[in-house]
Amino acid sequence: MQGYSNGTTDSFIVAFLLLLTGFTLVSLVFPGGRSEMRAFLLTYSVCVFVGGLAQCYSLAVFNNPQSTIDSFTFFREISPEPPFTTMANMSAINSPLAVLIWQQVYKMTWWLGLKFGPYTGVMFNALVMGLAGSLTVRTARELFGNDNWRLRSVGTLFAFCGLFILFGAVLIRDCFTTFFNALVFWGIVRWLVRPTLRNLIFAAVLTGVSAYAMFYLRPTALLLFGLYGCLAFLFWFVAKRLDAMRLVAVIFTLSVLLATKPYLLGYIQSSQEFQGRAMISYAEDAENSQAAADSLGMRLVVNQPLPIRMVLGSGALMVNPIPLWVNFKIGSLDNGWIKGYHGIYQMLVLPLVFTGFIVVFQMFKKERKKATPLLFLAGYLLINLAAVVATSLEQRHIAQFMPAFMILAALPDTREKKTRKALRTITMYWFVVVILVHLAWAIMKG
Repeated sequence: MQGYSNGTTDSFIVAFLLLLTGFTLVSLVFPGGRSEMRAFLLTYSVCVFVGGLAQCYSLAVFNNPQSTIDSFTFFREISPEPPFTTMANMSAINSPLAVLIWQQVYKMTWWLGLKFGPYTGVMFNALVMGLAGSLTVRTARELFGNDNWRLRSVGTLFAFCGLFILFGAVLIRDCFTTFFNALVFWGIVRWLVRPTLRNLIFAAVLTGVSAYAMFYLRPTALLLFGLYGCLAFLFWFVAKRLDAMRLVAVIFTLSVLLATKPYLLGYIQSSQEFQGRAMISYAEDAENSQAAADSLGMRLVVNQPLPIRMVLGSGALMVNPIPLWVNFKIGSLDNGWIKGYHGIYQMLVLPLVFTGFIVVFQMFKKERKKATPLLFLAGYLLINLAAVVATSLEQRHIAQFMPAFMILAALPDTREKKTRKALRTITMYWFVVVILVHLAWAIMKG
């Protein structure tokens, strides 16, 4: 389908080469990791398939294999032949690393004599998302061990997540931000499960590399990396009783905080300034839209004080879009259709996540050490949800942090009768909430 949309059979060559590349990387990094390999193959296949559907749809409706606005911006920056795009000759764009990575891929296809088109970048995005799926399953293995049932569940949930499919099926940068966040997440969880100096250094290296890359992908996301470290330290500290090692760590941390106080204050100020700029930008975008005059989102969420916006915005991200079927119409952009699918996917999976939260807190009461890394997952997800609500309120931005969402969803053992009963109860209440939200929307719209 991607070959048809781009008028070439070279798509088969690109798809095979990228598949072989991903297969080799996963085999080398995670030898013997069958679940990790399955996650890669499934995610890559689904993304390539949906990418073909999206391009055929866009070609039929818009006479172009792309219809997502950001895709045009990025594709224009990529040169099909020498001189290739570099950091020096790139126009002002807020994600130069993504363009440079794509350009290297297109440089290789030029050397091979393959036809230039969006399909190459889209399939490379599918490769990146497949690798992110493998990282997420490896993170789950750190927590669940060799529980193949849960590992397969995480891989399946990742592969069919609508937002992850969007990142692998459309030429946008979010596949890279998701990958580097998954690297940081894996490193931290690995250290929390096995808190050795070696794993701490490993986590610090992954965080440093990811922070450097994120500076050229989405600089504002760097503001959260410090919070991840603080959160991980907090849960590591409470995992056991106070001993000499933890006392030394606390003294060292307090000393570092005192020494870096001016930088921390600057960090907090930068976070507040970004939050303010992001909300202004979001409001301006909404005001410029055709539905601005009657935008329920503007009235009920964006224009509210921060505490109210945090509550209502969190709910709006959990049930999104409202109504769930709003994007399913000819004329919607290709990313709109995929986001519409994700709304249904998220509605169906959230009861598992809610149940996962309950299981984590129950585990924490019985076995604090074992439950601490899982409790970190819950805190990690809530912090990032709050950050997105306080800034962009864009559902696409929360997806970078959804590996924790997948793992929590796989935590409840639905093979047990007691768990299935609790899940059915939570699902029933959740569906009632979704129905009530849509009824409220219909009443206010009317």
